[in-house]
Amino acid sequence: MISIPLTEAKARISALVEHLTNLKEPIMITKHGRPVAALVPFEDWKKAEVSKAGGLATVPLPTENHDSVIEAMVENIYEARTQARARKPAL
Repeated sequence: MISIPLTEAKARISALVEHLTNLKEPIMITKHGRPVAALVPFEDWKKAEVSKAGGLATVPLPTENHDSVIEAMVENIYEARTQARARKPAL
């Protein structure tokens, strides 16, 4: 992790953001030699926020559209109900 004084960070913010974008490495900002803040790549921050939420928020979003599958299941259910009602009971 790179460590940089606050005064230098203020002067080089564009270069620091470029560093985050390209190398995906956090940057520690110090004041009077002590760590006071950190710049982290957005992806890392987002993962940390999601993991704090827990539960279903940690489940990745589906990569494909499942609407057509659900619609087909519903159609099959209605078709099966129609066939069941039309069937004559065995005596």
